[in-house]
Amino acid sequence: MSQRSSSPFVEFRSSDSKGDLLERISKLEYENGALRTEKRLLEQSSDSSKKRYEDLLSRKNEELAALQGNFDYVFNQRKELQSKLQNQKDIAGKSSSDSLAESSTLKKENRSLKQQLDRLERSYNSVTGKCEHLRADLNRELTANDQYRDQVKVLEKEISRLSQLNDDLTERLRMAKRQSENGSVIKTAEDLRLRNMSLQQTNSQLQAKVDSLLQHKTSVELLRQKCASLSNKVESLESADRRATQSEIGRLEIKAKFDEYFGFLAQNLEGGDDAESQDAKVSSLLSDYRGLQNKNLVLYDKLNQAQVSITELTQSGEQLIAKLEQELEPENRKLKEELEKAQAELKELQKIKLLNTREIEFLRRSVKELDAALLRKSSASPEPEDKDKSQATNQYLSNLEKLVDDYKKEIETLRQERNGVSVAPLAPTKRPRILEDDTHVFNTKTLRNENIELLSKVKGLKDEVSILKNKLDAYDNATTQTTHILELRKNPFNRDQLVKQETLDLLRKENEALITKFVNNADVETVPMALFARQENDKENLQNKIDQLNKKNSRLTSVYTDKSKKIMSLVSKFFGYSIEFVPSPMNPNDLCSKMKLYSKFQNRNGKESEACYLTLDVHTKDLKAHGAYDFRNLCSELVTQWVNEKDSIPCFLSALNLRLYQNKTTNS
Repeated sequence: MSQRSSSPFVEFRSSDSKGDLLERISKLEYENGALRTEKRLLEQSSDSSKKRYEDLLSRKNEELAALQGNFDYVFNQRKELQSKLQNQKDIAGKSSSDSLAESSTLKKENRSLKQQLDRLERSYNSVTGKCEHLRADLNRELTANDQYRDQVKVLEKEISRLSQLNDDLTERLRMAKRQSENGSVIKTAEDLRLRNMSLQQTNSQLQAKVDSLLQHKTSVELLRQKCASLSNKVESLESADRRATQSEIGRLEIKAKFDEYFGFLAQNLEGGDDAESQDAKVSSLLSDYRGLQNKNLVLYDKLNQAQVSITELTQSGEQLIAKLEQELEPENRKLKEELEKAQAELKELQKIKLLNTREIEFLRRSVKELDAALLRKSSASPEPEDKDKSQATNQYLSNLEKLVDDYKKEIETLRQERNGVSVAPLAPTKRPRILEDDTHVFNTKTLRNENIELLSKVKGLKDEVSILKNKLDAYDNATTQTTHILELRKNPFNRDQLVKQETLDLLRKENEALITKFVNNADVETVPMALFARQENDKENLQNKIDQLNKKNSRLTSVYTDKSKKIMSLVSKFFGYSIEFVPSPMNPNDLCSKMKLYSKFQNRNGKESEACYLTLDVHTKDLKAHGAYDFRNLCSELVTQWVNEKDSIPCFLSALNLRLYQNKTTNS
């Protein structure tokens, strides 16, 4: 027991007692049992925790797989959104390029339409001026036509009186044939000559009046044709003007939409470079794009409604035009009927003139032959010769009576045609032949009284002729006196007198040509060349006046532009705004109805679409801002402060200049 063993346990001394060993063994057994139970509990707890952790791990693995699928879905969505964004950018770029090209084409069309509109307005103004002149001429010609109608009525009365006088003369001629042996035949022949001369004078006067009436008729026809052509031109110009105004309104609407759309796009694309801000801008851009689409649809509906209203207005206008034409149609018919009546009256006057000329020629021949017969009778001749001569004179007088009856028949038929009454022709009532040996009773006292009256009339006419001769001599003496007048080398009055002399010469040639044409030819279908030469001269004179007025107008416009430029420079220098007047599309001569105000402190890049300015309409009192979005916001803010609340436009303009100056200084 004295040797030591190699066991790990503590060596006990041999002297220990058995009880202590047993106690120690029981204690160790108890500790061993406790350790075993503790080991078993630890194993159970480790198994339960292991199972719990395995369940948790499987659950976490499932969640991880779900998160992986969601991540893949989000990644795919991101790729799709990026592709959509790229497509939208491409579409926006294409639409912007298309809209820019369209705007450039629209600007070109606008410039061409403006030029065409200016040209059409100039032609319209010239045509309206000519139309007004022609209307004045037409009114003057219509008044002259009424005066000529009154003169025609007076001439008809004069013709009826002369026809009665002609009948009296024929009766007296027959009576003179009956009293061939009486010595008073010579006096009656002289009386007939005087009456014949007076009739010839009245006939020449009637001829001149008829020629003037025909000339007036041709001028009226030409004026009507010109008036119709000018009215057609005016209608075409009005339609072109309406089309031009509609195109101008469409251009302004397209320009406003263009400015609004591209200003909004420029604002939305500016900003940071991070992805979140770009995504937010893209989403806001898409929402704004949808809003613009909805707004476009609403505007399209409004446009359709406006087109429907325009068609209704055009239909109502056409109905009004048709109604006016129906109302004016009876007046046109009335004027046509009056013109036809005037033409019929002219034809009747021509027929009456021809009858009068034939009667006068017949009376001349009869008077000459009667004078020759009286001269032959006065010379004493043998009796058989007297018998032969008396038979010849009787035969001659019977022939004259036949001619007179024939002329009476012709006159009666023409009068019946004029009056439109079908009356049976009168039967020829021949008088018995007048023989030398027949004794007829006639009233010599009445013939003597008539001779005395005619002599008194002749004496009065001679006195009147002598008075007129004295007046003419006095006028010739007054004109032949030498008068020295100081004249300029380029005297406008002398030039005007030369033009008047030229027109007078052309009018004289025209009158001579018309007289020769209408006297020689009964049925005239053409107009002499002198009439057109006179009209061409009138046209040249009018064209010269128009050229002078155009030169004067151009000179005045140049002076006006120079003065206005000086005034505009002074206004821009002292008030801070440069003013640009915009002509009205309806009236190009109205230059002050609308104006553009450019601030002195705002940069002008030269492009119309990028310039910032204000438009002020004087008539409608409309103030509108154009240009960038910041400029329009600033204007709306100042308008609410100064115009809406305090009603002071000058303060608004001053405040706008002040704010623009502050922005310019801060930026610099």
